Amino acid sequence: MLGWEYPPHVTGGLAIACQGLVRGLSSRGVEVTFVAPRAAAAARDDGGARVLGRSGEASAYARPADARPRSRLDAGPAYDGDLFAAVARYAERALALAGAERFDLVHAHDWTAWPAGLAVARAAGVPLVAHVHSLESDRSPRAVDARIAALEREALHAAARVVCVSAYTAGEVERRYGVPRARLAVLHNAVERGAPPPPPRTPDPRRPLVLFLGRVTDQKGPGVFLEAAARVLELAPDVRFALCGTGDRLAGAIERAAELGIARRVRFTGFLEREEVERMYRLADVFVLPSLSEPFGIAPLEAVARGVPVIVSRQSGVSEVLSGALKVDAWDVEGLADRILAVLRRPALRASLAARAARDLEQLSWEGRGERLEHLFEAVLA
Repeated sequence: MLGWEYPPHVTGGLAIACQGLVRGLSSRGVEVTFVAPRAAAAARDDGGARVLGRSGEASAYARPADARPRSRLDAGPAYDGDLFAAVARYAERALALAGAERFDLVHAHDWTAWPAGLAVARAAGVPLVAHVHSLESDRSPRAVDARIAALEREALHAAARVVCVSAYTAGEVERRYGVPRARLAVLHNAVERGAPPPPPRTPDPRRPLVLFLGRVTDQKGPGVFLEAAARVLELAPDVRFALCGTGDRLAGAIERAAELGIARRVRFTGFLEREEVERMYRLADVFVLPSLSEPFGIAPLEAVARGVPVIVSRQSGVSEVLSGALKVDAWDVEGLADRILAVLRRPALRASLAARAARDLEQLSWEGRGERLEHLFEAVLA
């Protein structure tokens, strides 16, 4: 398995999804060797994962006690500024590592890993499964990079099967790249199993908090979030907003908050480490994902798993599996503001959303994703 990031190196949902799938497959008895550009390293003799990083530092992550095979994680050089050069070095490193391995199949996540996946699969004479978490057209709708689009097209047509994180994404792959529907499979992301979600708390009327958490790019809709915040504050001036994350639109978002006259009510945190993310979930009364184009979106699942009511755009893949969320079109600023106010003001609505979300989460485990992925691998190999 090849992926650009893996915990503890996390910049978005890709790392969390890769870890979840590795754990899910391992729980099924599938041996996984995960190759990342960089990773913390860990080794255990009882079937735990082994991660080899540049510095040789070690840290372990938990796997199910009954998992028999060993899953290994290896790492090559990290990204150092020139992304395309780093992708090429990663492919070279993965190919070198694979030369000492015997494996049945290559599974690669998104375009940064697909050149490595193509090289390794071709050298070993085994099938490639390409996993689409997002397309270049999702990440950069205003200015698609033709080089990335070309890499996407090559890998998607070379893959024996293309796994997509949502039906929405599968439709985009078919429409943009002409991949036949018969070669596409939808595998929604999941959330780490834990205790049942706590009941939603009653917002403090003096300082309720609305949370945006994600990359601050056009794709994620930070502008819509701020426009809706301005409308909410006209009716509920004590509401606070947190826009957490970084990206190419962060400076513009800060400027827009000032233009709207809401800068004092919006906290811009920048990038947050995992412990800080957990703290924001604990503080939040509503989580909002107003993405203009979102292949999936793991953060809303994390939010509902922590008892936080969620509002997502209908243009997000997570809306396909999360019935316990309010939904709104990404461009509907008034509709988003109305839903934020409804969640803050209506205890019965919060309770209803929480109950439905808890049922949703029961169907969305990484163990279940691993089982489905194992069956897909078996079908490819057959």
